[in-house]
Amino acid sequence: MNEDNSVLWRNNERASALFYDLLARAEQDAYDDDFLMQLAAYREAVPTSERADIFAAKYLLHHGDAENAAACAERACRKRPVNREIWLLLAAAYTQLDRPVDALTMYGYAYGLYLAPEIPMELLHRGGKEGLDRLSIAAGIGTGAPMTQNRARLADHALEFQLDAFVGEYFPLTPPAESARYWVAAYVDNAFLSDPSQVIEKMRYTDVFVDRMQRDYPFCLQKAQEVRGRVTIEVPEGAEVILPIAGTEPLQELTITTETQPPASAYLGKWAFSQFRLTETTEITPASDAVYAVGTPIRLGHSPARRKLVLNILIDGLAWNIARTRFSDAMPNIARFFERGTIFDQHFSTSECTYPSLPVIETGRYPIHTQVFNERDSHEIPLDMMTLSECMTDLGYYAAAPMGASDSLTCGALRGYDQLNTAAWKLPSAEAADRAIMQLEAFDETDQFLYLHLSDVHPWNAKGLKFHPAVESHLSLSERLFELDEHIASVRLPRLKIYQEQFWRSLRRVDRNLAQLLTYIEEHYAEEEYLVSVYSDHGNSIFSTPVNGVMDVIAENSTRATWMMRGAGVPEGRIVNELTSTADLYPTLGALCGFPVAEDIDGNLPAVFGGKERDAVYSMSMFPGQTYKLAVRTHDHTLRLETQEKVDEDGTVDFADAHVGIYPRAHELEENYALDSAELRAFFYPHARSIAREIANNGEFWPAMRKARPEWFGNSTKEHL
Repeated sequence: MNEDNSVLWRNNERASALFYDLLARAEQDAYDDDFLMQLAAYREAVPTSERADIFAAKYLLHHGDAENAAACAERACRKRPVNREIWLLLAAAYTQLDRPVDALTMYGYAYGLYLAPEIPMELLHRGGKEGLDRLSIAAGIGTGAPMTQNRARLADHALEFQLDAFVGEYFPLTPPAESARYWVAAYVDNAFLSDPSQVIEKMRYTDVFVDRMQRDYPFCLQKAQEVRGRVTIEVPEGAEVILPIAGTEPLQELTITTETQPPASAYLGKWAFSQFRLTETTEITPASDAVYAVGTPIRLGHSPARRKLVLNILIDGLAWNIARTRFSDAMPNIARFFERGTIFDQHFSTSECTYPSLPVIETGRYPIHTQVFNERDSHEIPLDMMTLSECMTDLGYYAAAPMGASDSLTCGALRGYDQLNTAAWKLPSAEAADRAIMQLEAFDETDQFLYLHLSDVHPWNAKGLKFHPAVESHLSLSERLFELDEHIASVRLPRLKIYQEQFWRSLRRVDRNLAQLLTYIEEHYAEEEYLVSVYSDHGNSIFSTPVNGVMDVIAENSTRATWMMRGAGVPEGRIVNELTSTADLYPTLGALCGFPVAEDIDGNLPAVFGGKERDAVYSMSMFPGQTYKLAVRTHDHTLRLETQEKVDEDGTVDFADAHVGIYPRAHELEENYALDSAELRAFFYPHARSIAREIANNGEFWPAMRKARPEWFGNSTKEHL
């Protein structure tokens, strides 16, 4: 790498030579003193590389030191959690250390991506139900939970994977210390409690349920404990709590008794939570030995250190670059509400789609640090990366998501919510607003942190999609009919009139539906009692023109996102021109609500809230099997980078010979407008390198990973291998 900025990136040839020397020795099991000498030289050449720890773990495991091998591999996993070499090392080490559940998790990650290696039967028996459940999640994709294509089970002394859902049981994630696990129920509202469970029982192992109904089937995840028999719920004198309880049988009967309440029956639904208000210590006695789930008690009461309501509303795919041109016309109610708040006019998402973007919002960290980028992977974000909901819960808020997407469930970005109502696809604003108001009414005696995720605006491939009736009835045939490849992803949808009209109609629909919620807030809360944020996770492509026949997935239309706030601590009547990122919501809520923010996050507190203005914002696409793309934007200019090589399964890529250009913001990727000066390079190149060095592989790769993806990399190998 040249620091004179004549070249943005140059690989370290000495480190690469040492890597391939170590690789050749490892393939020959030549773990001797010469190996250690080369490893020391490699670690000195690239002290932050996870590959040095991988080689160290291989050496230690070869010599029978499973404990230290695991420590090295875990250190590598922290930086590169989606990596076959690391998974197999940890699987072997954990097996030797008698940690069968952890070993099965690592085997599951590898099997989910590569359908290999074969999972030892002896380990499956040692892991028990918890091991099979963790294997199921690890071998599955990162979206769609609690449904899965890969529920592991043992049948006739063989491992099978089947279609299923985690329901009526714990969802097998690693819970934070002193936190209950999520117990999965069906979402039931104003209906017979056990009806949804009976539908699930009939359909759960079928592709109709898992592949079709998963798009809009709602689940309720509640932090709870499974219990049998009598339970005593201690309620301190003078306190009151709301207790969620769910059954595992239809009309499951409990007897509830307190000092002042004589024994009386309560009836639970199967896999459905009901709420009970307790004002004193209560004894619960079931009529049978069947399991039931007792949720974490919700303590009532307001603290002056908290707001009564902090509400986050994510409108998926709301491209601010487009919406801002007709904001007051297309979304008059939302525009009116936020006239008394702050609107960020230069706000950008870090990614082009929800899966990597949502964890950025919930952790304040870019995808290069969460390493949530590969939808075929389901690793968990480290527990010491505090999520937004965990921070708010620590402040004493009751955290709930009346409507949320399941995208970030398995990675743990939503793990701090006490209750999550999720669906994989259909998240309509009308139902979200109604659920939110019901939530506010039900828990009006406690301080609430609520999260809504709405999908009305998000564009989807039109093949087989039902459009808004007014779109279909008003377009001419020439605009209504179209040719479209059904395999085109939503981030690359073309500039069609029908998509654009759907966008504008959806904005009005969201505005109309959220109006009742925003009005309710204004009528029931004083301005200093609430904080409301509306934002998006990315834009969309349907107003963009392809560049050289290819849709630019990190163009302004695809990454210029929405962010507006109103309430206590938010300046009134401001349209702010400073650059902001989706990572910035996290530190902003930290400053306004009072939770501590880690120093190593990527988010920045905007100047309007007392922080410092960004000098640049970053948008990136790190999708495995595609070239890596980066945009570094200032108010006036943009650096655009695209690698020649494709992103590997572990998120790394070779930046050597990447195409780099600097352009005026209004003319990105237009070569006739390309700019080059020492001053521009001196500013932009260090910014781009700060991102690249986190995922650059220096031309070093693991052959087995490449061999498994011939459709990406072909069958060739490096000539020096």
